[in-house]
Parts: sequence; C-alpha cells; structure tokens
Amino acid sequence: MSPIQVRTIPLPKSRRTLTFELERKTVKHINLRVRRDGTVHLSIPKRTTVAEAEAFLCDREDWVLAALSRMEKRAEAHPLAEAVGDSLPYLGGKLEVVWQHGLPARVEADMVNRRLTITLFDPTDPEMRAAAIETFEIAETRKLVTALVDRYYPLFASHGVPYPKAIRVKVMKTRHGSCSAAKGYLNFSSRLCEYPVAFIEYVVVHELCHFLEANHSNRFWREVARVLPDWEERERMGKM
Repeated sequence: MSPIQVRTIPLPKSRRTLTFELERKTVKHINLRVRRDGTVHLSIPKRTTVAEAEAFLCDREDWVLAALSRMEKRAEAHPLAEAVGDSLPYLGGKLEVVWQHGLPARVEADMVNRRLTITLFDPTDPEMRAAAIETFEIAETRKLVTALVDRYYPLFASHGVPYPKAIRVKVMKTRHGSCSAAKGYLNFSSRLCEYPVAFIEYVVVHELCHFLEANHSNRFWREVARVLPDWEERERMGKM
C-alpha cells in the first residue's frame, strides 16, 4: 500500500471539493502544505485518524483556498515558469539560462553575453525554478519601469500630475499594468521585462495618462498620442 493516499473531501463553507495527498509520517504535529503546482499535501502523525486529518483541513478551508488562488495566479502569470529550460524571454529577445547546484540560491545576469545563471539547492525542482524566475522578473521589471517613469514623468508634471506615491511590480493575471489615480499608485506586471522596450514604454505612458483621465475616452488617447505618436504600433508589440 502506498504511504501517500489521494483523498477528496467536501469543504463546508464554500461547498467545493478538495483533493489532497495524505501521508503518515513520524511527525509530532499535522503539517499542511500547498505546493506551487496546486497539490495540497497533508502529513499526519501515525496515530492521527483520517477523520481528524479531514477536520483539520476543513478548519483551515479559507487558508487553503487562498493559497490555491495564489498558486493559480502565479501559474497564469507565467505558465511556462516550471518548464523553462535553456532560455527565457527578455526585452523581446531571449536570455540563455544556465541552472546549477549550490548555495546560497542566487541569480546572476550577464547581459553582455545574454546569459542568466541560476544557482539553486535543487536546480531540477520546478518550484525552486519558478520562484527564481519570478524573483528575477520582478527585480528587472521594477528597475525598467522606475527608470521609464522618471523619464516620462516631466511630460505630466506640467499638467499638475504629482509623482506616483508608489510604483509596484507584482504578478498580474491579465493586465500589463494598472493605475490607482486616487491613491497615486502605478502597478505593473512582473512579466513586462519579457517584452520589447518600446512596448514597456507604451505601458508606462498609458498608465501615467490615467492620472489625467481615468477611462479610455478620446481625451485619454489624445494624451497617449501626445507623448507617443506611434502608440498603436507599440501596443501591437504586446500581443506576443
């Protein structure tokens, strides 16, 4: 009999069903883990009953569903993250990716030779790979969009637009960027660094223009064209 059982239970609050792995181990407490691939894994002491394990999961339904939602967003934001082999999209081209074993975990970028060397404790682990890629892309995108906001902001300052209070880079499900004009926040997708610079410029200008016009009215597009007359050509670069 396999030490790991796959079980399915109904969740009391959401009325959804949850499939999870149940493993008996030499542990003192019940341990719950939601992996990046969406697998829910429960390790239980040998004397814990299945009913007790299932009750433990049901008591933590909100936490489990929230964790599953985060993993789903990560997968949608970078669907190939776990399968990245020897290359990664970057600024409309590609970076060679070299995976190697070692500690501490680190990402080293050689932009001259367009090479990314990623050192991990287990470079074959898809979760570690996905986390490393996400960390690299967030850092690169933050650097790129911050420099572009600084470059284009003077064109908006003369219209009374204050400098953004926050420039945030995060995993975004469907958008390249968004603007919260009331709070003064600009938000950008961590995957923007994969696209050509001309497209990234378009996204930055697009979001800055929302400080002047909240919707996509004719006035809004006139503002975009004022800064980037070729914005339509740039926008098409995002359909890669």
